[in-house]
Amino acid sequence: MDTGHLNIHVKQRSVREDDWDQVEIFGVRFPRKTRHTVLKELLSRIEHGIGGGVCFPDMSTMNLVIKDDELRQCLQTRLDVFNDGAGLAWAARRKGKPFPDNLNGTDLVPRLLDSVPMGTRVFVLGGKPKTVESAVENMQRRFPCADFVGWHHGYLDSELEDRVVEEMRSLQPNVVLVAMGNPLQIRFIDRHKDKPGLEKTIFFAVGGLLHYFSGELVRAPRWVRRCRLEWLFITVQQPYKFRRYFFGIPKFLFYCLKYESGRKTFEGKTVE
Repeated sequence: MDTGHLNIHVKQRSVREDDWDQVEIFGVRFPRKTRHTVLKELLSRIEHGIGGGVCFPDMSTMNLVIKDDELRQCLQTRLDVFNDGAGLAWAARRKGKPFPDNLNGTDLVPRLLDSVPMGTRVFVLGGKPKTVESAVENMQRRFPCADFVGWHHGYLDSELEDRVVEEMRSLQPNVVLVAMGNPLQIRFIDRHKDKPGLEKTIFFAVGGLLHYFSGELVRAPRWVRRCRLEWLFITVQQPYKFRRYFFGIPKFLFYCLKYESGRKTFEGKTVE
């Protein structure tokens, strides 16, 4: 199968290999890998039908982990996780294990879709009806190698969720993009990624990605991203996220320092 623009040929393997090169933050281990390495491994998984779940936790998601052991266990044992944002980069540097790249889904997933084998089947779930429809329309033009076989808004009760999952199983997508925000998208992926008919599907928790592709949200200029201030650019456009960042940043920094002092532990073990 053609692996697209990156012309990548790698052996079949899990993204969780190379366990020695990791950094632990709030009890969740993150691999220290380059963007190119992760793209190669994810493309190989798509090519070989190795399913699973992928999440890009940022500072806000890690703040949820502090009080939610079930969520932490899910991230640690059920999904592949990659570092997103300045907060995690700061925490890794504090431990003497800086991340080689910022592996945020807003950058990584589009690059992945731009390089998938021709005919890769993609299902998109999340956002409001107009948001997901507009996003998929633009993504179909942007990523000609991907075949967008289905999409649905993200406002699901239990009955509608069952119907959407059955539709996924009938379509058998290679990739599912779940854009519900955390922790909802994490829990959705965990519930369904191992179901019959979806074992070869790789699910991505993509958060607000659909807002960019629908045109509802404008990406921060490159210089803003280099300064690690994209969160501020987002807050200007989405003021309802004010609390998430302006209260969440001090909280994250406080708990990082608290864990370093050994005063906060998980499962009776001091976090490194």
